[in-house]
Amino acid sequence: MSPASRRAFLPGLLKAFAGYKDVTQRWLCDLLLWSRSTMRYRERPKPRDERLKSVLAQLAVKLPRFGFRRIHNEVLKVEKVCLETIQRLWKTMQLQVPLRPRRPKRVRTPAAIRGLRARHQNHIWCLDFLLDKTRGGRKLRFLSVVDEYTRRCLALEVQTRFPAHDVVAVLARLVAIHGRPMFIRSDNGPEFIATVVREWADKCGILLVRSAPASPWQNPFAETFHSRLRDEMVEQEDFGSLAEARCLAEAYRVWYNNERPHSSLGYMTPEAFSVRGIATA
Repeated sequence: MSPASRRAFLPGLLKAFAGYKDVTQRWLCDLLLWSRSTMRYRERPKPRDERLKSVLAQLAVKLPRFGFRRIHNEVLKVEKVCLETIQRLWKTMQLQVPLRPRRPKRVRTPAAIRGLRARHQNHIWCLDFLLDKTRGGRKLRFLSVVDEYTRRCLALEVQTRFPAHDVVAVLARLVAIHGRPMFIRSDNGPEFIATVVREWADKCGILLVRSAPASPWQNPFAETFHSRLRDEMVEQEDFGSLAEARCLAEAYRVWYNNERPHSSLGYMTPEAFSVRGIATA
């Protein structure tokens, strides 16, 4: 039992033994082997803690899905403070991020290509769709293209429907800007397995890699990006129109690439990690 819990528990004990004259705080502390000085301790407000509380409250509103570790990384930009202090204040202010319900684990099947992991920039691009709708019930389809090595979101396009020709147009534009990847990883959606996509990939010399049916873990980086996208933007916004969804999606993509730190990248942003990779190449 923590000292704070003991201090909260002791008055109840004294009240329970109120009819016994010999039962005192000293007697109870000796019986339970508790230090009386601990019972009489009163926390004093620390100026730094009060200052940090206001900062943490603002960050919790600005970044509602960040835990105390990522918040600590944000606080370090303006003030040097240890992780334990942020964790203590985060818990005291009850700012913990609510846990999402976990899905039951499935038996994983072998990947389509064993051990295929990105080793450098433009090695593997990941494609996937995320579905949502506007306030009026109009369907929205978010197409994301993520570089697996740098975690950089190359494109986040929004349309009400996404035929295979539009997928090819997005990929062709990205190839013209960023260069040609060696592999493109996706699931078995009709937009990805269409003949026009396969013919375009063959013409560009790109190998299409597809995950097995009902096996989203074989395209983990796209699934992780969509988890963050839904958590940090889609579920936070109420899209009034397709144009609004496009503007917010592009704003999120820019923020994700240039400002959001990634623990898997040593708390660097995807853009900074990409620039460093080019500089050291």
